[in-house]
Amino acid sequence: MAAADIVCMMTAAVGKPQAQEKGCEALAQRSASSAEGQSEVVQAGGMDAVVKALSMHTGALSLQISGVFCLEKITTSHASNTASLVKIGGIEAVIKAMSLAADKDSLQEVGCKIICNAATCNAGCQGKVVKAGAVQAVLFAMRAHAQKASVQEIGCRALKELAAYNTESQEDIYTRGGIQVVLRAMETHPDETKIQVMGCGVLRNLAACNSEQQEAVVARGGIQVVLDAMARHAANSSVQWAGCWTLFCLSVHNAEMQAEVSAYGAARSALKAMEMHRTEPRVQEAGSWLLKELAERTATSNDKATFSSAIQASLKALEKHPTNTAVQKAARAALQKLSAHDSEGWVRTVSLGRCGRLGRAATMRTLEAIQE
Repeated sequence: MAAADIVCMMTAAVGKPQAQEKGCEALAQRSASSAEGQSEVVQAGGMDAVVKALSMHTGALSLQISGVFCLEKITTSHASNTASLVKIGGIEAVIKAMSLAADKDSLQEVGCKIICNAATCNAGCQGKVVKAGAVQAVLFAMRAHAQKASVQEIGCRALKELAAYNTESQEDIYTRGGIQVVLRAMETHPDETKIQVMGCGVLRNLAACNSEQQEAVVARGGIQVVLDAMARHAANSSVQWAGCWTLFCLSVHNAEMQAEVSAYGAARSALKAMEMHRTEPRVQEAGSWLLKELAERTATSNDKATFSSAIQASLKALEKHPTNTAVQKAARAALQKLSAHDSEGWVRTVSLGRCGRLGRAATMRTLEAIQE
């Protein structure tokens, strides 16, 4: 049956929930076939019909489930359809369905997925999704289904996207206890790498340059949770990258938090990550920025081995990734900060010692960076 025919049937039986449910299921099948199928459904008015059905029949639980699943099929990997859903109030309908079927983990998962997709569509959509109550809906889903790994993963992913460059959403996540929910997800599912990566992403977006939320994450044991994830998944470059960035965001521009992160041995974790993933530029970049932020504590401690290793790691990053500007910038920043607190001139000496590997030009640029 063509999408237009399905919509006509739903319009004719607008007051009948069972007919609406069958229509949602049929539209979902049309949408799942291809991007052309998704577009056909939207052009025929299918998205509007599903949202209307959800809004009119809040007491029909099976229809609520079918409708949300249908909207997910219509919008998956389709930015314009997702933006249209936000525009017609579809996110509000999804959130309402999630509240009506709180015990249905499959619906909660799909609802979080729709919210996540809408939050990544554009800044305007992200703002509307936040105002619709998305943060509360996602956190409710995660609390209600703490043992369901798939709900925790997509929930963390949604929170990460909702918090990206949005101070209103960041504050909403924080005040509603989102930090505890994310840390609980990471602790409850320690072997799920995607939950560790996405959980770190939420913490990173909350903490970056926000001293109150940096302190909140640290006070709730966040440093240890991140370090445990890195230790457990030492061979996974994504976890190492995410962990280093999170520890950096917890300490950036905050001397008190730098002391806390350093006291947990974060510099050694960064060095291990950089050593194991020498060819991964994003690990080298994130690790270098973390070493830079912890440089003063590393240089002034009695742990000379870690200080020496930090110098070597930064120089190796420069050596292995000569054309990657992000790595070059981060590694030189780390060396510069290490040098600023180096009373014995180790940074300069080691840099000159690696001249043969770096090359004369690269060595001179490194020395110039150290002296700035």
